Amino acid sequence: MESITGKLSVSSATDTPFASLTRGKSVSAATPNGTAIDGASLEPIETVRLTRSVAVGLVLVSVVGFFASAYAFGVVLAAIHGATLEPIVLSIGMLSYGGPALLAAIGLGVLSVAAHELVHGLFMARYGDSPSYGIGVSVVFPYAYARGGAASYGRNQLLVVLLAPLVIGTTAGLVVMAIHPSPIWLVPLAVNAAGSVGDLWMALALWRYPSDVRVGDHPRADARGFAIYPPAGPGESERVPVKRLPGREFLSRTVVGAAATAVALASILAGLVFRSLAVGTGTVVVDLGGWTLLRHEMYTGVVVLEIGARYLAAVTVGGGLAWALADAVRNGLAKP
Repeated sequence: MESITGKLSVSSATDTPFASLTRGKSVSAATPNGTAIDGASLEPIETVRLTRSVAVGLVLVSVVGFFASAYAFGVVLAAIHGATLEPIVLSIGMLSYGGPALLAAIGLGVLSVAAHELVHGLFMARYGDSPSYGIGVSVVFPYAYARGGAASYGRNQLLVVLLAPLVIGTTAGLVVMAIHPSPIWLVPLAVNAAGSVGDLWMALALWRYPSDVRVGDHPRADARGFAIYPPAGPGESERVPVKRLPGREFLSRTVVGAAATAVALASILAGLVFRSLAVGTGTVVVDLGGWTLLRHEMYTGVVVLEIGARYLAAVTVGGGLAWALADAVRNGLAKP
């Protein structure tokens, strides 16, 4: 298995827009606690694998996640200083006296990527795996990865492996920022959060199932990803039926819908700003019945930016709920 920054898709036999489930291929792998996943007809409940279309989608989510995280951590930094973040004033002159700090922030961002994958590897090793590290390219974007060996995991073990970099990196970064408040920390914090999009995607796939499912290699040897297998019954050959947990399934769909809504909103707002910069004055105000989503004002060498974060969050959550409800209705109508 490998951890890839925001580039894995979830596929299942019952419900997926991305890729079909591979069935009927036996697997054999040793789990970290010594239990084997082995059977002539053992089929996965669900597979998690990379597809090109989903790679593009998750890259977009990662980009939006970077800026959203930078904004959120900026709010925290402003609160530490006893100030407010907005309006955000950007000027060309900032590059002249802020250049060294910007370079330092970028360097810290690169280091945060390495630390992110190292934490993945440390927890893989904690559960008996032998991780390796490398750099690859997906679509046109480079990514770093920590790849496991032949070991497989319990659900909770893999959740720890997936989420540890986000939890540890964010906690450590916030502590450092509280001790030494500086904008320099915003970049590594945001890079770490954006780099966790793929990890969160995989965690959502696992979280929908009971804690006793097991996770092993994808049944297709050429596929990059993993598969979720049912737990063993009283005898290793006895398999108990496994169902997704309904409440968690709905929440997972809501998160996916919210991510899609966030990407759509960011694309529309960015498109309006770029269009105004190209053929207009550079000033854009997006107001929905008193809800100001964005105010972008352009002056000579200066940009003044205000973001209606609460309103954008409300629209994003609403889009996620609508997505989940529509999906639930569609699935209900599809049942005989």
